[in-house]
Amino acid sequence: MDTRFWGPSGWRMLHMITFAYEPDKQKNAMRQFFEILPFVLPCKYCRSNLVEHYEKLPVEPALRSRETLTKWLYDIHNLVSAKLRSQGQTVPESPPFSAVKEHYEERLAYGCSKTFFPGWEFLFSIVESHPLSKSEKPLPFPDAPPKQTLKSKKELLQWNYLSGSCRFNYVCRFWKLLPEVLPFEEWRTLWKHETKDCCEQTWKTKESSLRSLWKTRKMIEEQLELLNRTTYHDLCKMLRFYKSGCGYKQNRNTKTCRRLRSSTRKH
Repeated sequence: MDTRFWGPSGWRMLHMITFAYEPDKQKNAMRQFFEILPFVLPCKYCRSNLVEHYEKLPVEPALRSRETLTKWLYDIHNLVSAKLRSQGQTVPESPPFSAVKEHYEERLAYGCSKTFFPGWEFLFSIVESHPLSKSEKPLPFPDAPPKQTLKSKKELLQWNYLSGSCRFNYVCRFWKLLPEVLPFEEWRTLWKHETKDCCEQTWKTKESSLRSLWKTRKMIEEQLELLNRTTYHDLCKMLRFYKSGCGYKQNRNTKTCRRLRSSTRKH
């Protein structure tokens, strides 16, 4: 999936999650959530790069407090931006941490209703890049070391060896953990209630995953009068529009996932 579509959405959701972090209640769930994150990103280059960034900035020390976790994600975000700039991508200058802190604290102060849910593009892109779909079949990067020399799943992920079935297990865990870390208690409660009967079979295919996530989205938007609005048809159209096809590419030098079609957007 084109990172220009889901990247800003994902960062907004993740930053909000960290600025609402309650260590006494969420430490274990938050640890698992961020450890799983590299395995579910809808771009193989992003998955590989995030593994590298985690080696420089592991999440465990950051879980000590809200302050340390928010600063950790800010630093991770800056590493991602710096990587893109080094590849010739146009990336705005990173704001100071104080400005980011002020923005998200104000955003959280608005409350949980009659506002925007920040992560739909990100979450639906995870669904669209379903690890069991043919387009997501792992193709190791050309400069990858021999598979037998890699000992951990993170190493296999980093070089795009990790099987779709293995990544699928992480995706299932991601959907189970998400309602534990969302930034508002009301969002967490409604999400848990709507998905209480979800199981591995719910996420087994892209189609069933899409239906389940759409059902959850509509319920939360209606219950809390959220301002996100679209139709199922337009959502599917948008997801198709931003498909990048990078799952079929092997070029390690490719900068990030970008859609290939040059047609004008019509929605």
